[in-house]
Amino acid sequence: MASLGEKLHARLSIFQDRGPDVPLFRQVLNLLGCLIILPMFYVMTAYTRHPLTLDILVTIFAAELNRFCNERRRRRLYRLDGASSTTDAEKAMQAMVHSDLGPECMAAIVGFREDPELFARCLESYKPARECRFVLVGVDGDAAPDMEMIQVFQKVFPEDSAVIHLDEPLGEVAMRTFAKVSESDGYAQPREVYMETAIAHCCELAREILIDHDLDIGEAGGVTRLCLYQPHLHKKGIMFSTFIFSIVLSEMLGVEYLWSSDSDTIVMDGSLRRTIETIAGDPHVGGGSAGLIVHNEHDTITTKLGSVVYWSELYLTRSVAMASGTSDCQSGPSTAFRVSVLPAVLYPWYTQTVLGHRMVVNEDRHLTTNLLMRGWTVTYASDTLAATDTPTTLSRWIMQQVRWSRAGHIESFQQPKIYLINNSLFFWAAVKREAGPLLGLLYIVYYLVTGNTFAYFSWYDAAFRTAYTIIYNYLRNPDRKGKREAIWIIPALLFYNVPLPMVHLWSLITLFYDSWGTSMRSQSEITKRGEAWKRFKDLGFMVVWAAIVGGSLGRMFAFAAGWNTMAAIFWGMLIPGMVTFYGLVVRG
Repeated sequence: MASLGEKLHARLSIFQDRGPDVPLFRQVLNLLGCLIILPMFYVMTAYTRHPLTLDILVTIFAAELNRFCNERRRRRLYRLDGASSTTDAEKAMQAMVHSDLGPECMAAIVGFREDPELFARCLESYKPARECRFVLVGVDGDAAPDMEMIQVFQKVFPEDSAVIHLDEPLGEVAMRTFAKVSESDGYAQPREVYMETAIAHCCELAREILIDHDLDIGEAGGVTRLCLYQPHLHKKGIMFSTFIFSIVLSEMLGVEYLWSSDSDTIVMDGSLRRTIETIAGDPHVGGGSAGLIVHNEHDTITTKLGSVVYWSELYLTRSVAMASGTSDCQSGPSTAFRVSVLPAVLYPWYTQTVLGHRMVVNEDRHLTTNLLMRGWTVTYASDTLAATDTPTTLSRWIMQQVRWSRAGHIESFQQPKIYLINNSLFFWAAVKREAGPLLGLLYIVYYLVTGNTFAYFSWYDAAFRTAYTIIYNYLRNPDRKGKREAIWIIPALLFYNVPLPMVHLWSLITLFYDSWGTSMRSQSEITKRGEAWKRFKDLGFMVVWAAIVGGSLGRMFAFAAGWNTMAAIFWGMLIPGMVTFYGLVVRG
């Protein structure tokens, strides 16, 4: 088995790549920067008159710096840095945007029991992308309800396409291979050697499967659209299999870049190309992701508010870490990779454990963390958009936010070394993400209990922050909202920020809860309505939080109007708590 591993490792040596090493001196400087940032964050939040305004101004600076760096990468890719004048450079960039030039790629799309109409729209959106030479679809399931997605694939791509069934998810094959090789070798070599052998073995299996099906990959008239389906496992399982096949297919096709997305995401003109340009224009970049908008914003009030949240909050929030020069999370619906980075990170990503607990839903952030730990930079192409689906009900929205927040906690604390090999502003972004919501929660609870505040707060400060957020997004956000959307902005900010502190705390308490949180959108999945006790288990924390916030507002209004304080707190807690209980738990 060792000789087989050596042979496969040599065959895949062109894929064994890593980013630049960070010198020890630079790591020491980054550590000192992290130590300085902690008191700076404390001073900024506790002793300045307008901490929220200052924070949004720093965030806006980070967003603009990120866009400047991405444009510089694109210019470097097309060798426009040497243009004779600014006007010439702008003309050259415009010509480049509308030409057929650009780095070629392939796309990998994964899903589980997706709504057939939405899945068809997803696949159709890839047809105009000339830079995409191959589309690979992964379906997580091989039972009767899963055949619906395969039928949609065959309908959208009736020509030059094929379907392959995998008897076993390749991630499980990799784990079994790792165990067999390491045990037979007596664990005499570093874990990385066994990891690479396991990945190489999976790649060899994928290559044999492709050859056995005689698909003529890369040849005239050959297959350019391929659908894989395997026994249902989890999203990480189907992602792993599609990544393995992507490594092999990219070698056959001679492409260097991979676009990775979900079955509910619709790509737009330039989504793939402009995201991949930020990777191709910098040899230190291993991956990147595009910005996101919502394509189902008109379905319900929840989706409308969610759409405005994506526009007003998430565009800026995702730019915070970019002040350090790299992103801390690639969004699963709009991610791209340099294919050569994948073999070295797939096994540790797939088998991640935290305090002995196997993680299966922390896929996007941990993949990004693995890239960063190997020295790669990760970009965020905020000026490029893809359209994703957002939950249609408040309960599904909250559970999605909890799942995302869990991933943020894990990746913030599990690998402390990540703050040594990245700019100290990366640590600042993590401190802000982790400490900010908890401080907000403590502030509200402390006020409810004592009637006092332990930190300065100004409504003028909150108003200035909101105004700067709205003005900047109207001027610079690539998702252009009309004037009619203005009435939704304040409700959307409340919709996102009011639950945020409790979502943050609850996700920390339930860190090892592996539920996906929301069901998929096929008819067979939608009809599975959870029981009330399970909904209370998942969402009961929001009932408690609604009571706390309501009680705090009751105390505040009682103080302003001269009401009886205890009565105001009682009714302030009771009414919102009961309404939330009925809406989230009883109705579901």
